[in-house]
Amino acid sequence: MVDSVKPERFLAERLAERLGPGRVFMDETTLHEYAMDASPCYVRPRALVRARCEADVVATLRVCRELRVPVTPRAAGTSLSGAAIGPGVVLETTALAEIVSFDPAASIVRVGPGVLLRELNAFLATRGFRFPLEPGSLEWCRIGGMVGHNASGYRSVKYGQTKDYVVGLRVILAEGEAIDAADVRLDSTEWEALVARVPVLEAVRRTVEEHRDAILASRRPVRKHACGYDLWAVAEGLARGVFPVASLFVGSEGTLGVVTQVALRVLPVPSRHMTLLLFLDRLEDLGRIVGDLLPLGPSAMEAVDGGSLDLVGRDAFRVPASARAMLLVEFDEGDVGEIARHVANEIGPRYALSRPIDLESDPERQAVLWRARRALFPSLLKRPGRRRPWGFVEDPIVPVDRVPEFVAFLDALTQKYGTVAGIYGHVGDGNTHYRPLFDPTDPEDFERMRALRNEFDDAVLDRFRGAPSAEHGLGRIRAELLERTWGREVADAMRDVKRAFDSDGLLNPGVLFSDAPWWETWAGLEARTPM
Repeated sequence: MVDSVKPERFLAERLAERLGPGRVFMDETTLHEYAMDASPCYVRPRALVRARCEADVVATLRVCRELRVPVTPRAAGTSLSGAAIGPGVVLETTALAEIVSFDPAASIVRVGPGVLLRELNAFLATRGFRFPLEPGSLEWCRIGGMVGHNASGYRSVKYGQTKDYVVGLRVILAEGEAIDAADVRLDSTEWEALVARVPVLEAVRRTVEEHRDAILASRRPVRKHACGYDLWAVAEGLARGVFPVASLFVGSEGTLGVVTQVALRVLPVPSRHMTLLLFLDRLEDLGRIVGDLLPLGPSAMEAVDGGSLDLVGRDAFRVPASARAMLLVEFDEGDVGEIARHVANEIGPRYALSRPIDLESDPERQAVLWRARRALFPSLLKRPGRRRPWGFVEDPIVPVDRVPEFVAFLDALTQKYGTVAGIYGHVGDGNTHYRPLFDPTDPEDFERMRALRNEFDDAVLDRFRGAPSAEHGLGRIRAELLERTWGREVADAMRDVKRAFDSDGLLNPGVLFSDAPWWETWAGLEARTPM
């Protein structure tokens, strides 16, 4: 049990004693600010620590372990699932923002968790490289949060998730022990030395080996997910005689340790992009045309349904009146001009297009084509009335070939509960963002939200064989779905991993592992804006 009755002054004194001045904050304004992230959740911390170096992280974890105070790691605070807030000490790592090294020959960059994605890519661009993932929060998100949530974004159809680029991590465990997490061969002296220093790794290895069959059998037919520890990568690595230690921490949402350095694989900047914008008269054609386009290797594939195009404003973005879906596609490899012509001349004519396909290679014109997709969520925020697009069903993923059926289901669900919604997302990998508008401060509307969520969860998990989160994480909002998603045995294996690394349950309690209802920590929404 976490002891929450220690006097606040004693906690402040112990932290200040170890960290020095200017690191610990307990004023009301700060605690209120850090009780929130980009989710609708509100959890008031006891203190904020602004770490400026790894030693500050170690000291904070050791003090909190001594006093049995929970710790929540936080980077930019852009978590949409409530994973960047907690009831004890919020440990902010934004000051660990050094680009430590870059090896162009190996295509590896080492950075602190506080590095902004846009600043990393600005640094890399001058050297001909980039980190290719683009979450919707790309202007504000930091590398630590991307690692914690296994983020992806607009270009995931080709470039995958954060886990695909992490080659190593520096992690501070709950007791203050530092480890360098990377692939380690089980028959090596390196593994022997690592296990001698961090025995929990052997316990985790045994857990995964014991439940290997259940882990592999629990896989859902989706291209990605952000729903707990990546035991699948560990099981597959062990079968090859390798323990991929970093894989345990990517997507762990701060529940296993605090990342203080990240080694990332980066890619050369493509020499050319081609952007295509298509409008379809028939929503049911969306799945077929996506199936035709995927073999061509698109680097982005975004869709918006007809109802959402109405919300954005068709006239403002030259959206044809007959369009029931918009599809935005980019290519960045090969003869992109020839690929675009093939789409326009060979694939497009097979479908009922609302107008001829737009093809653009000029960056400024490409930005114009992206405008309707990027304007959707801001347009939802501007709608009059008290209903807002709060995120509580915003990140499902289903098999790619079932996306049109799923979008039709979401449209019917929206109408059933008497509201409107934004339905859009990364159609190339089956990830749909669903933002129905409700007023959770209205008791009747809140009951509609609860009923919609129940019906939504049942459909995603059972009817569509999908997963509740593709890239935002389970956090607090979806933690109750962990066992429903993977089954009892696999969920218990994840709990065993958690207990091995964090026996006292002090790292980000309430995240990933919780039976609390999704709405339990929602608060203060009257004065907040959805993100």
